[in-house]
Amino acid sequence: MEATRFSPNHFYPHRFQTKPNALRDELGDFTAELKLSIFQLGISPQIIASIIMQVLCHVVPSLVKLRKEGLDGHEKIKSYIWWMSFGFAILEALIVACYSLPYSIYAATYRVKHVMVTSILLVCGAMTITWICDTISESGFGQGSSLIICVGILTGYMETLYKMLTQLSVSAVSWWPYVLAVLGIFTIVTMWAVVVTEGCRKVKLQYYGFKLASAAREHSPITEVEPYIPFNINPAGMQPVLTTSYLLAFPSILASLLRSPFWEHAKEMLNPETSVGAEPWVYYSIYAFFVFLFNIFDIANMPKEIADYLNKMGARIPNIKPGKATIEYLSKVQASTRFWGGLLLSVLATTSSVLDHYLRRVNAGFAIGFTSVLIIVGSIIELRRSYQAYNVMPSLSNALRRYGV
Repeated sequence: MEATRFSPNHFYPHRFQTKPNALRDELGDFTAELKLSIFQLGISPQIIASIIMQVLCHVVPSLVKLRKEGLDGHEKIKSYIWWMSFGFAILEALIVACYSLPYSIYAATYRVKHVMVTSILLVCGAMTITWICDTISESGFGQGSSLIICVGILTGYMETLYKMLTQLSVSAVSWWPYVLAVLGIFTIVTMWAVVVTEGCRKVKLQYYGFKLASAAREHSPITEVEPYIPFNINPAGMQPVLTTSYLLAFPSILASLLRSPFWEHAKEMLNPETSVGAEPWVYYSIYAFFVFLFNIFDIANMPKEIADYLNKMGARIPNIKPGKATIEYLSKVQASTRFWGGLLLSVLATTSSVLDHYLRRVNAGFAIGFTSVLIIVGSIIELRRSYQAYNVMPSLSNALRRYGV
């Protein structure tokens, strides 16, 4: 994808190209700068379609039923997400094509042709990325979209570090304290991201009428694993941050399209880089609030689903009666874990944004991108789990074959 930055897109002059940065490179960009690439839209159509479909699968009765049909239902939902991604790609491509009219040397004469060809190229690039993401996900090595974003971020890190070291090497001031401070902050943010990603509360389970196989044997070599339900403090991963970023970018898109004074003012208020409009703390406060809100928001009513599943599998929570009492207990546990998880995530995301803003101002427009550390940590942890599961599959297949399964 880095190579396609210089792919010709309807005869644009290369002087209008800009180098994308870390997170926005892979998610797509609708800023005032125009960067030319077949993959301009990134994976934003797929992310938007996935978020909307995830909400609809817990609201629309037909999709709720389809979600519970196993593999067949999952395949149908994936096809719906693909078509929604295609629709959003067309919409975003038309917006970008119309917005790029002043930058094209042929738009004055061939406006319709410019919009059509540019839109087709952008849609093809977006759907190609969608296909690559689906192929990676189906191979069993993590989520394709997360890995693509992670690779783009790491590529941006290398270039940013090179620029920072080059700038510091020509400076007369000693640059070792600065480098050590950046590395220390990066380490702390990474550790914080691991806690937010892996933190959970375990609710113990008790089965009716039987023991685990390892507990039934007195001299069993198998270590007994106590059954439990994990309630992650951040079950949605990076989704609250991504959703908040798209939501806060919406006024900028409307301001570019409508040229309305109201949306122009909203755009200035929600831009911490500008010197016009509200103070930066307004943006960061709104940003932290929405990240916290999207993390604690539960549209799926998971406690009720978990309670029903426990009844079907013959399990219960110790000292808690099945039924309504179990639902109330699980609701309290979920509310507590999501509250603290949302608080930690909002503080992490907001602090990272403030640090990025400061470093970008100090380092002449470029920064490390601490906000994207959570994506990297989540992607690496998920890839590690997938790799471990892939290594276990041969021994598991041999064991099943030995027992004739």
